[in-house]
Amino acid sequence: MPRPDASIPLRSLLFTPGSNEKMLSKASSSGADAALFDLEDAVAPDMKEKARPMVLQAIKETRATKGGPPVITVRVNDVTTGLLEGDLEVIVCSELDAIKLAMTDTPADIRAADAILTRLENERGLEADSIGIIALIETAEGLYNCYDICKAAKRVVGIGIGSAEGGDLSNALGCEWTADGRPLFYARSKALADARAAGVPFPTDGPFTRFKDSEGCRQDAIAARQLGYVGKAAIHPNQVEILNDVFSPDPDRVAYLREMIEVYYEAERAGAGAVSFNGRMIDIAMVKDGERVLSFAAAIAARDAG
Repeated sequence: MPRPDASIPLRSLLFTPGSNEKMLSKASSSGADAALFDLEDAVAPDMKEKARPMVLQAIKETRATKGGPPVITVRVNDVTTGLLEGDLEVIVCSELDAIKLAMTDTPADIRAADAILTRLENERGLEADSIGIIALIETAEGLYNCYDICKAAKRVVGIGIGSAEGGDLSNALGCEWTADGRPLFYARSKALADARAAGVPFPTDGPFTRFKDSEGCRQDAIAARQLGYVGKAAIHPNQVEILNDVFSPDPDRVAYLREMIEVYYEAERAGAGAVSFNGRMIDIAMVKDGERVLSFAAAIAARDAG
């Protein structure tokens, strides 16, 4: 995955159970920005070992498919389960972009995964730090330690906040999930701010579990985007198009920003430090934000063009 900035879209990450051969075979045609193969909660305990080679095959097939997801990730079991090293021993390969580390509670969890990945990269002739880590913040302890988790290893490229209805984070906090997101507003905001302060380019929101409620999914995604998240996990292929749309800059906004930036730099060349544009005063901070949005829009256009 790219570092240090978000030079590719990561608007939608589609969960696929690692033990479901039929669903694994369809991951490359989902339209998601990231395939997210799951070795954790979506796999029954007695199927976890069998699922590992199935996921490895899916990784390789997805990478070989033209027009498939540009990013390939796997949610692996957390450090305390004793399953992490076994997961990584099987799935680490040149086609894998990142792991999602479940139940990341402390910087030590990141360092443990980092050490295993470093060993396997060395043994398999892969570039150092070529496989990123997305830390899943799913507990009160993980939320408290989020900034330090993000800084624990340079291969940490993202976080995922456990904002799903009835999920581990809600349970850990003892809060009630509501459709308006108010009970988890602080948790989402803190994790986002910590990730941004640590320079992590891919803060992503958790899934909306009511997969038949398209409007609810859209509103939940809009709330996450407004906070600053760049994308969101999906649990059903029908959610992918919604997420890709919500986390893409609006075409009218893109056109506005292009004109605004052009006007600003023309004024700057004439010696001005700020300029009036469409009834607003524009300065360099607004221009930099606009350039960020335009860069993201260009990356999406490149993604859509294959």
